[in-house]
This record gives sequence, C-alpha cells and structure tokens, in this order.
Amino acid sequence: MMRSGGAAPFSIASLFAGGTDGAWYDPSDLTALFQDSAGTTPVTTAGQPVGLMLDKSGNGNHATQAISAKRPIYTEGGGLAWLAFDGVDDAMEIQNAAFSFTGDQSVWVAAAHDTGNGEYIYLMGGNDDKGFLFVTLGRTVRMRFIPVTSATSVVSTSVIDTSPIVFGGAWDRSSGDVSLRENGVEYTASKTPADVTVPVVTLLGGGNPKGASWDGNIYGAVIVNNLTTASETGEVEAYLAGKAGVTL
Repeated sequence: MMRSGGAAPFSIASLFAGGTDGAWYDPSDLTALFQDSAGTTPVTTAGQPVGLMLDKSGNGNHATQAISAKRPIYTEGGGLAWLAFDGVDDAMEIQNAAFSFTGDQSVWVAAAHDTGNGEYIYLMGGNDDKGFLFVTLGRTVRMRFIPVTSATSVVSTSVIDTSPIVFGGAWDRSSGDVSLRENGVEYTASKTPADVTVPVVTLLGGGNPKGASWDGNIYGAVIVNNLTTASETGEVEAYLAGKAGVTL
C-alpha cells in the first residue's frame, strides 16, 4: 500500500540497511516463534511456550530460552498477540548478541506491566559491566545508561501502569546524551551516581543480577545499533503501538 503523495510505506527492515546491527522481534508472527530453543517445534496456538523467537532484522540475533520452565507463553486476545512473562524466572537471551558495546543504540519495547515489583524489560551489558537497561522500580520506569568511560549513569524516568505502552530510549555514546520516550512523549534525562551492575549478556524479559524477571506482556521490540531520526522514531512507535493496541 502506498501513502498519500506516492511515498513508499515505511519498513522496519529499512532500519538495518547497510549492515546496521540490531534485532526486531514480533510475537504476532507465528512463523518466527518456536516452542523449543532449537527451533524444531513451531508455535501454532495460544498457550504454548516460546523457546525461540527469531530476529526479523536479518542479523541473526535470535532470542532463546533453553530451560523449559523459564519460557514465556504465547498469548492472544482482542486481536493482539504477545509473550506473557511470569515475573518469577521467565527471560529470553538474545543469542549471537553482536551488539556494539561502544556505539549508539536506539531501543523500543511495547509492553504491559502486571505488578509493582522491581523488574527488567530489556538490558544490555559489556565486559566492563557498563551498559544500557530498562528497569521498573515500583511503577516507575527508568532507562539507565552507564557509560563505558564514566562511573555515572544517565536516567530518564516516567510512570507505567498495567495498560500497554510503547516504551523507547536512545543514547549517543560520544556525547552521553540519553532520551526516554513513552507513547510518543519524550522525558528529560538526569544524571545520578551509578548503582546498577549490568550482566554481560543481552536479555529480554529478565535475568538481572538479583534474579528479577518481567511480570507482564511483551508485544514487540526493535533494537537498532544507531541513532534513529525523528521520522524513523515516529514510524517505529506507530508500528509497535499497532502491535500493542496503543493509541498515540
């Protein structure tokens, strides 16, 4: 379908053109979901566990969970589809995580929170325990970036309830600038002493050092090792809003 004026429709895949690393996860695409981490048993209906979610970016950064008890559940309702995480130990590790620990990154997650416990949606770390994460403490959402060259973290804060949201953030490693967006609204970042140690793996849905896990739904995620333009940011937010039933 063409937009008015004859412009071609935006494609999430275009964010990864020219070899840009990152990942694109779409739980509504059953062709990308498997019950086992080896990818031999497809997910075919709601209520089945997800041990492998393919990365649709073309980078091969697939999300897996080898332990059956820690797999989220594929769920449907109201014309939407999502992965339900139990808040106990469910998490998916992003395999072949070739994300640069020295470059820029833009991240969006469409999610809904079930409880007020401290839990992680997305986190990324380097070998020096510096990195980037989304964390909830109570019902406050924070995007925290601990720069490789500094002992300070940059935190942006907003509030989340049990309704689905499109939550995004970006950092510019060279300047240290960090931004946080919720449902299309940008929040101001503030700098505070670092108080979080980030593990060396990249995870979706949990697995932080204290064992906290996301309690709620994840409708989709887009991770780009680049700073996206304002236009691209808006397009991704609109795409994920459709996946989560959010009106921007």
